[in-house]
Amino acid sequence: MEAVDLSKLSTDQRKDMLKQLKEEARKEKEQAKSNKETLQVLTEEVIDNNVDFFVTSQESVEDAILKLFSEAETIIEARGETFGIEKTEQDSHTLTKKDGSASIKIGWNIKPTFDGTESAGIQKIKEYMSSLAGQTENEKLLMDFLNIALKTDVQGNYNPKKIRELNTMRNRANSDLFNEGMNIIDEALIDIRTSMYARGYKIVAKENGIPKRVEFSFSIK
Repeated sequence: MEAVDLSKLSTDQRKDMLKQLKEEARKEKEQAKSNKETLQVLTEEVIDNNVDFFVTSQESVEDAILKLFSEAETIIEARGETFGIEKTEQDSHTLTKKDGSASIKIGWNIKPTFDGTESAGIQKIKEYMSSLAGQTENEKLLMDFLNIALKTDVQGNYNPKKIRELNTMRNRANSDLFNEGMNIIDEALIDIRTSMYARGYKIVAKENGIPKRVEFSFSIK
């Protein structure tokens, strides 16, 4: 597109050009709005065409998982008796056919949290990090990054996943203060069972006779 020299245009020509630009901007804005509205309509159509299946299936899935857990409990207890081991509060158990053609794993999804005593350990970690930091801008920036990583959420809770990653720094830190802090944090960590799940697979024969491994995964709260 050839550039227009505005200095060579008359006042009326400039006004016409400005009017055209405003009109094009208005049309683009209306088109963008129309595209968003169309997208929302299509989105809701996809939801309406599919969501009822999952909603109505949820109850039967929940019943199936509860039934599976109940029946598997007999197997879990029998395993303990058969192999001479005490029943443990495992978070998962796997049941597999001898030929490997099907397998089911049942268990609990786990969410780590703290018992409230972790703040003392985190304070020791911060004290250790402060002892490393100097007065250069990079060192101050490092401390700022650390404070962000150890920042609590709006409810005042630390992120257990982020805090737990600090354990990998024990050897590099080589510090009694750091280790004391991490020990406190480790003792404060609690794994909470949040929901039950059933996962597994079955080898099935498709129409062409070729075996295929079909996997599944369901969970309920």
